Amino acid sequence: MRRSWSLLTAALLVAVAAGCEGPTGPAGPAGAAGANGAAGPAGPAGANGKDANATCTQCHAGDVKLYAKQIQYATSGHGTLPDFERNDTGCAICHTHQGFLERLPTNAYETAEKIPDPTPPNCRTCHQIHSTYTTADYALTATTAFPLYMDDATFDLGPRSGNLCARCHQARKVSPMPVIGGDPVKVTSSRYGTHHSPVAQIIAGTGLFEFSGSADIAGGAFTHGDPEYNPGVCAGCHMAEAFGSQAGGHTLWMTYEYHGSEVENVAGCNAVGCHKTVEDFDHWNVRPEIKGLLADLDAELTRLGIRKGGDDFYAVAGTFPADVAAAFINWQTISEDKSGGLHNPPYVRNVLKNSIQKMKTY
Repeated sequence: MRRSWSLLTAALLVAVAAGCEGPTGPAGPAGAAGANGAAGPAGPAGANGKDANATCTQCHAGDVKLYAKQIQYATSGHGTLPDFERNDTGCAICHTHQGFLERLPTNAYETAEKIPDPTPPNCRTCHQIHSTYTTADYALTATTAFPLYMDDATFDLGPRSGNLCARCHQARKVSPMPVIGGDPVKVTSSRYGTHHSPVAQIIAGTGLFEFSGSADIAGGAFTHGDPEYNPGVCAGCHMAEAFGSQAGGHTLWMTYEYHGSEVENVAGCNAVGCHKTVEDFDHWNVRPEIKGLLADLDAELTRLGIRKGGDDFYAVAGTFPADVAAAFINWQTISEDKSGGLHNPPYVRNVLKNSIQKMKTY
């Protein structure tokens, strides 16, 4: 009897449970596609690619113009001189590609840190290569005016290559900087002075010490640096029609060898509107005269002890009258310009004449 009751109870519970069941719930999410599931629908078509004829081939055309520039640059001073290993913060701004680009926005006097894996100046140093993939990439990386390091004078040859070149080809800061008639100057290193290639100061006619004397420095003509007189500064001369890969073009050299003799590349002199009949760089006797004046000033500086004389550009350590230190800076800057006065003949000539006269008073 007990067993029959239990079976009946179980049957009633099942019936009650069945009567209380709610409606069917919503279907669950679909399972993940199997390994061999069918492929989905194709996506929308992508945008059309750029026509290479409208971009890349503007430069990479079926000619050798770009190649010619490359082999010319490979023989240039920038391309061959091994100075790019000078990658410390103070040197890297000019001696390395990376340091030059780093300082362009601010005109900083040094890089933030030593440059790792330095490279020498190259196409991308001066040109905006592969920015647009058109001929616009040949635009220069800098063409605006900027303050010179030596004296903060504004250097501006207009929107042309000179404002790019001069960012490195300028005098470095001098410490201590003499003042004409001022306190004696203590020279502690043979490296005292303006460093190499201070071309910007010569072209702009600024930064040198202008002693009073018989020469009229203020009246000196602003010639080869005048953008109105010479529309090609600096490229008009240094990048004139190339002689192979030896001079002109992207070699930047002004002389080349021809059948064992050195030839001066005067193509730019007679092409940019300055001259018509220049045959060599001794035109109007400028270089021989400047060479003689430099020798005369060097002799005075050697007599006064700040120079040993000779072919180097170094100073002698010691304490010297401010005027003597100033005259040394004039001599060194003009010597290291390397143009023999051609970059600005009247200014260079008159500065040297008055400097010599002043040194003879000591």
